[in-house]
Amino acid sequence: MQHANTEPTVLSQELIHAYLAARYQARIKPNHSITLRAGDYSAPLATLLQTSGCRNAAYITACNPASQMVTPAENQSATIQLHKQLIRYSRFIYPGKSTDPAEQWPAEASFLALGINLATATAIGHTFGQNAILWINTDAIPRLVLLR
Repeated sequence: MQHANTEPTVLSQELIHAYLAARYQARIKPNHSITLRAGDYSAPLATLLQTSGCRNAAYITACNPASQMVTPAENQSATIQLHKQLIRYSRFIYPGKSTDPAEQWPAEASFLALGINLATATAIGHTFGQNAILWINTDAIPRLVLLR
């Protein structure tokens, strides 16, 4: 028996705006993090891509699927599963967190994974029920990719 899909198929402008305003941080070394914003060139990211020899990257979370809050334990479990998925595709995975500058939404554990193509990144985002991911190519400009 088919269940009706209760998730909206179109994201609200408010939610898209929140994704665009978010700060996406990745810890590259113990005392060195970079912060990404959708649509903004990142010189540190360009350097990271160049030194790794990778042509693209994805920034993905597994937390709060479809932007619906779940328990911290569920988010932690999903984050562990996401990491296991990413290591199949990338040798360069950096932990981080997505933050809302308006502080209306809690920080979410996330990963910057280098060398992951758009099709794979999109599939992983879908696997974890995400509304969107960030994807980066050689121009080092993170782009918001809507999955619904």
